[in-house]
Amino acid sequence: MDQGVSGRMWKKRFFAGAWVAYFCIAVSFLFMTALSLNANEAQEVPEEIVINNEVYKTDRKGSVQFSHSEHVEGYVDACDACHHEYKDGQNVWEEGQPVQKCSACHDPLKRDGNVRKLNIAYHKNCKGCHRELAREGGTEAPYRQCTDCHAKR
Repeated sequence: MDQGVSGRMWKKRFFAGAWVAYFCIAVSFLFMTALSLNANEAQEVPEEIVINNEVYKTDRKGSVQFSHSEHVEGYVDACDACHHEYKDGQNVWEEGQPVQKCSACHDPLKRDGNVRKLNIAYHKNCKGCHRELAREGGTEAPYRQCTDCHAKR
């Protein structure tokens, strides 16, 4: 009879301990999932971006100080005007998704199929937008002189 009582107590303790272990594992899983979701959502948005020429063969022009906050607050209607990820010719990037550096897709030295070289991509995107704003009567969008955007060397 003594052995039966201690056997039942052992089973109770075992199942109670297993339940606590499973509970701790479940809580840990939920905590880690919440942390990873927050990490994906919390990409820091820079105030200023320096577009430099360190990746090019020759560094003919100075860097460009790009005011991200000024463009977001005053000029650009939607983030996907600049940020993009193309699939089948369509920009599938949506606000809130991670933003890669331009050089992650645009090689500074060569064109890759439809993907332009890095400096051509910058010029098409930046100068193209500035040119369009100038056509619409905006005066604060320089695009004709290199030194309007590039620092003097």
